[in-house]
Amino acid sequence: MIEPVGLLAQLPSSTVYIQPFKLLAILLVFTLWAVFAQWVDKDTVAVNTFRTLWNLITMAVGAVGILAALLVPLFVVGLLVFLVAQIALMVVYIVHRNGLVPEADRVFTATHFRRLREEGFRGKKKVKEVKERVRLTAANRKVVPIPEEDEAREQYRLTQDLFFDALWRRATNVEVVPAGQVAKITYLIDGVPAEREPLTRAEGEAVVLFLKTIAGLNLEERRKPQRGQITAAVGDNKHKVFVRTDGSTAGEKLSLRVLYNEESLKAPDLGFNPKQLEQVQAVKEQTHGLVLVSAPSGAGLTTTVYSLTRTHDRFLMNVQTIEYEKELDLDNVTQKIFTPAPGKTFAEELQRLVRADPDVIVLPELREPQAGVIACQAAANKQKVYVGLVALDVFDALQKWLQFVGDKALVARSLAAVSNQRLVRVLCRECKQAYKPDPQMMRKLNLPADKTLYRPPEPTYDKHGNPIVCQACQGTGYVGRTAVFDWLVVDEPLREVIRRSSSIADIQNHVLKSGAAGLQAQALQKVLDGTTSIQEVVRALRGGPAAGTPRAAAKPTPAPRPKPRPASGAPGATEGR
Repeated sequence: MIEPVGLLAQLPSSTVYIQPFKLLAILLVFTLWAVFAQWVDKDTVAVNTFRTLWNLITMAVGAVGILAALLVPLFVVGLLVFLVAQIALMVVYIVHRNGLVPEADRVFTATHFRRLREEGFRGKKKVKEVKERVRLTAANRKVVPIPEEDEAREQYRLTQDLFFDALWRRATNVEVVPAGQVAKITYLIDGVPAEREPLTRAEGEAVVLFLKTIAGLNLEERRKPQRGQITAAVGDNKHKVFVRTDGSTAGEKLSLRVLYNEESLKAPDLGFNPKQLEQVQAVKEQTHGLVLVSAPSGAGLTTTVYSLTRTHDRFLMNVQTIEYEKELDLDNVTQKIFTPAPGKTFAEELQRLVRADPDVIVLPELREPQAGVIACQAAANKQKVYVGLVALDVFDALQKWLQFVGDKALVARSLAAVSNQRLVRVLCRECKQAYKPDPQMMRKLNLPADKTLYRPPEPTYDKHGNPIVCQACQGTGYVGRTAVFDWLVVDEPLREVIRRSSSIADIQNHVLKSGAAGLQAQALQKVLDGTTSIQEVVRALRGGPAAGTPRAAAKPTPAPRPKPRPASGAPGATEGR
């Protein structure tokens, strides 16, 4: 039996159970790991690499090292394991990140150590590191490099963020508008405005300044409108971007218009149904006649006029245009720009063009009634003429054209066809949902009551309450737009009605009696085939006159000037004026 006094004698004389120098050694290595882990977390963002993956690797190395230092029987071996693992991690990450950045931004190189010796460890304060995500080509056709100067580098970074986000969301228009201490940013996506998180006022001004510089605009001019053009590319997808700046009382506003596939669209790409496409082809084959292309403002008028022009063989035919403002370039087409001046009229320019005897004449916009008379005369005799006109439907277009020209007999003799259109968004193929609509509503619309329709999906959320966003449509439920057309062929009976009509109602009654479907019926057909939704058709047709409603005669007024609008980038979409 051991006496109590003997037990007390066996207790250690000191209450410290950990050797201080071992604890200090572990803390030093742990501090090195913690500093490196913090730097990795920030640096992965700066060099645009896999932040989450590298953070997990760093945490795993730290955990394994701590366990080795504490649990390996031989302390020196455990500490060396921790230290070697940490050094190996540092070497691997530094080699990886140095391969992603220019030589001047690499670390632990001869250049880096020389810079540290010259500038000290704090060095010169730098703007955030940036990486080219969108390849920008300036107005001088040179690729814009990442600037070296801090201020320009920050401007470049902000512009890159804006373009990458806008192109990912398929925005056709981007507006940066100063508003107090912020710069509001609005996208136009498939014809619907969408606001994104604003920039600070200083950041907005930096983006405007940078884009004015690469677009070749006057940096000192901040009040008068200026226009330029650049190119933005992500991978192999290149987009022309029209840059416009305007002065206002709040500051300088920036507008960007992004082109997607508008410069290659032809009639089959626009949204005509098969029967209409046959009629378009038949009218195109005629040697003469006037096609009146109409749409409300912002419903794709200019894009349709240009697309119908491309449908002709521009290698074998002489195709020419006269425009007040060129929206797009037409390959193998002579595009003449008319600039109003004293003693110079559009009608005179058009008359000279007619005498040159081209096969096809395209007039996206007319402002002078005399020019309308000349266009009709040319179409009645020997040339194909396309004329763009802002109107709510084919009857509104006919009424305005009759008033504009002032000669019913000439209009009747020259007209080959009249069109009108609306733009509807196309349902996303990846996430659209089928549903059974209300039978009573279907009967009111003269649609099959048992038909399955489609609509955008209901919002869904993950287990953390975050919304699940479709990557194909970015959560909008739609991708791109297509046109709904009312295409009216002018045959001999209709010509006779136009000549003898006392009002537009006479023409409208004749057309309706002949069984014309109208815009609403054409739009609902796109609902039945799953292209779009009933809600989208209601939105697109809202504000126009109901089909079959006779019009009251209006006083003669010149045709309104179409307003330039953006063009959609989705395949088959038509947008523009």
